[in-house]
Amino acid sequence: MWATLQSPKILNENRRGFTIVELLIVVVVIAILAAITIVSYNGIQNRAKASAAQQASSQANKKILLYALDNADSYPEASGTSGIDNLSAIGITNTSGTSYQYSANNSLNPKTFCITATVSNFSYYQSSVVAKSTAGSCPGHGLNGVASITNLVVNPSVELNAGGFNNNNASSSVARSTDQSYSGTASLLVTSVNTNSGYNGVSRAMNVVAGKTYTLSGWVYLNTAYGAGIAATTNGAGTSVKQGNVISTTGSWQKTSVTFTPTTTGNASIYFITPSGSTAVANSSFYTDAWMFTEGTDTYQYNDGSTGNNWVWDTPTAPHASTSTGPGFP
Repeated sequence: MWATLQSPKILNENRRGFTIVELLIVVVVIAILAAITIVSYNGIQNRAKASAAQQASSQANKKILLYALDNADSYPEASGTSGIDNLSAIGITNTSGTSYQYSANNSLNPKTFCITATVSNFSYYQSSVVAKSTAGSCPGHGLNGVASITNLVVNPSVELNAGGFNNNNASSSVARSTDQSYSGTASLLVTSVNTNSGYNGVSRAMNVVAGKTYTLSGWVYLNTAYGAGIAATTNGAGTSVKQGNVISTTGSWQKTSVTFTPTTTGNASIYFITPSGSTAVANSSFYTDAWMFTEGTDTYQYNDGSTGNNWVWDTPTAPHASTSTGPGFP
C-alpha cells in the first residue's frame, strides 16, 4: 500500500516591517549620536590647537629671554611685517600650522617685548610683563586668526584738533565740535556757507600707491536732509572721483564707505561730501567721525589706539597723532 504523502503544513506567520515612526526614531538617535561625536571631536581638536598655541608662545618666550641674557638684557629687534624676521636666528619661525607676531622696544626703560603665537583660530601671548602664556594677543597684533590692519588716518576721531581736515571748497566750513561724536568726545562739523559751487564737504590728503586698493569708511550724522556721502580721488590731481554710498537719514549716526584703486602714486584726496551734482543750501550741515582708511577691499569696524580691542597707536608716545594698528574685525 502506498503511503499517503502529505504536504508539510505552511504556517501563516504575521510578519511586518518597521513603521515610519520607528524608522524616524532610529534616524533621530543616529543623528544625535553623530552630533555628539562631531562635537566631541571638534572639542578635542580645539583643545589641541589651543594647547599648541600656548606651548608655542611659552617656548618662544624662553628663547627670547635666553637671548636677552646673552645680550646685555636687550631683546631681539622686531623686523619685517610681523616683526619676526630677526627671530629665526634663535629658532622662532612660522610653520605650516603656527604663526608668530613680535614687537620689541629696547629704547624704553625697562625694555619691552611681546610675542603672539597663533594656531588656527587660537592665539596666546607672553611678554616682558606677562610671564605666563595667556589667551589673546599682544596689542597691535592679530588675534585668533584675524590678521592685524593699520588705520592710516592720523587723529581719525578728531580728538586732538581739526588738523589735516580741510574744507572741500569755498562753499564749506569745517570745525571740530563736541556737540556730537560717534567715537571719543568730538567730531567734525561740516557746514555749507554758500551755494556758489554746490558741494559741501571735508577732505583729507592721504599718501597712496598706484595700483593698490584702499577702502575708506566713516560715520555721518546729518543735521539737514540733503544727503552726505563719501568719495575718493583715483589720481593725485583730484580730477577723477569715485563716489561711495550716500546717507540720507537725519538725526542718527550712519556708516558709509568707498573702495578705490588710485592710478598715480602720491597724495589722493578722500572726502565726506554731498552727492555729485547736488546743491547744498547755506547752513546745511553734517557731522563726521571715526574715519578708517585701510589697504584692501574690506570694511572694518572703527578702531584706533584708544578704543581697545588690542589696538595701539603706532607711535605710542604721541597718541592720536599717529596711525594705529590692531585686529581687523569686519
